[in-house]
Amino acid sequence: MTVEIKRLHPHFFAEVSGVDLTQSFGPEILTEIQEAFAQHSVLLFRDQAFDDVSQIAFTSRIGPLERNIGGTLSSAKFGNEHPEISKLSNVGSDGKTFENGSDGAEFLKGNSSWHTDSSFKVIPALGSALSARVVPPKGGETQYCDMRAAYDVLDEETKTLIEKSTAVHSFLYSSGKISANILTDEEKEALPPVEHPMVRVHPQTKRRAIYAGRHASHILGMPEAEGRSLIAKLNDFATQPEFVHTHKWQANDLVMWDNRMVMHRGRPYEARYKRIMHRTTIAGEAQNNPWVTQDKVA
Repeated sequence: MTVEIKRLHPHFFAEVSGVDLTQSFGPEILTEIQEAFAQHSVLLFRDQAFDDVSQIAFTSRIGPLERNIGGTLSSAKFGNEHPEISKLSNVGSDGKTFENGSDGAEFLKGNSSWHTDSSFKVIPALGSALSARVVPPKGGETQYCDMRAAYDVLDEETKTLIEKSTAVHSFLYSSGKISANILTDEEKEALPPVEHPMVRVHPQTKRRAIYAGRHASHILGMPEAEGRSLIAKLNDFATQPEFVHTHKWQANDLVMWDNRMVMHRGRPYEARYKRIMHRTTIAGEAQNNPWVTQDKVA
């Protein structure tokens, strides 16, 4: 195999070709993928005919995988078999698309706002890998923004402020903007508010990135309204067109992104079209991470 890497945006997002991720491949290719991931933050792989088992097998080579808890967050409504797989789909276990206003449709609404996966957890996710199983003929794109490039051009006053600031991230806060009843009691108990620095540093490249998104509720030591205003300002700044890449999905695409360095959001599509996406989430680094299924680590 000869791996080729082509950057598709001036700042980030690269397409990787020349490797079938669903099959076995050597450690030297894995190293190339990991190095490209560190450099570009988002990688696109076309023509990857994953099933859940092969997707888990590949992504667990990148790092240990998060597992879901019970209830809505584990996508139980979608008939999940593997706790490492999140089914981001508008199709229920009955094979029909969700009706507007249904629990499933309400849950998916959150993906339309800029966010970074799992920032509401004590140990936030390192990366995500999304496999396109069925895509609508139009709409349903995913947009990504480079929080590294946005940080680089922030004014020095704002850099200094957020370098020493900590934001509180809460899934109850972000989901409450959509529906007051989206979380079960189990999920509310499992996901209390957590604190994260507003700047994250990549461990290999040492590049800095803004860390905010829709789950960021407020900033410690700052009046709530003032903190939320700053979070909104940072989110708006980082999602200017020069920092954004829009990915139009094809069936069997796999896109893998670094949740520490980028945000993303899904774009609208007509509810009559099926959109079935399966995501594995690469866990953040920490000992005894409660979100990791330890026996799935390769």
